[in-house]
Amino acid sequence: MFGEHDYIDKRWMYEESIRMPFFVRYPKKIKPGSRTDAIINNADFAPTMIELASGATPEYMQGKSFKSILETGIEPDDWQKGTYYRYWMHLAHKHQNPAQFGICTKDYKLIFYRKCWADADNPDLEWDKTDWGIDYANHTPAAWEFYDLKKDPNKMNNEYNNLEYKDIISDLKTQPIRMSENLNETDAKYLHVQKVIDKRWNDY
Repeated sequence: MFGEHDYIDKRWMYEESIRMPFFVRYPKKIKPGSRTDAIINNADFAPTMIELASGATPEYMQGKSFKSILETGIEPDDWQKGTYYRYWMHLAHKHQNPAQFGICTKDYKLIFYRKCWADADNPDLEWDKTDWGIDYANHTPAAWEFYDLKKDPNKMNNEYNNLEYKDIISDLKTQPIRMSENLNETDAKYLHVQKVIDKRWNDY
């Protein structure tokens, strides 16, 4: 079984970084040469392994088993249509990767760059300012990116300000918020970041 959409936590939301082929060999259950473009992510691995071993996924565990997809090649109607992504670090390790979060679907990708590390301007905050790999205090512009993956698979044209997509973008914006709440990883404790999000969330 070969999966075309496997979103793993990397440092960018671009396909080259987060899209990885996923191979499974289990002749007893999975037909050789079958494939799917169902969206899965690494949180789905453990529930799938547990179910393949005839176990029951604990309620506290994130992710959802894709055992039935492996066995049948059919994506259930209620299967996830998108996956939430978040990179918490901001300009760490000299990679200069800005903090970001967003939503990926088969058709679209919406990314929000949140500008800064949580409360890096707080003079009482302790972090190693001499570490060669940390640039937390460097604020990058808060910004949006939106791509139509069917028309622009290489993500060369940011269509965020294209009014043709306004309704689609508005709908997509509701999804990372809901998903972050379900995963209990909102910015409620990071008011410095939340202010940036609140100020720029409805930009068009």
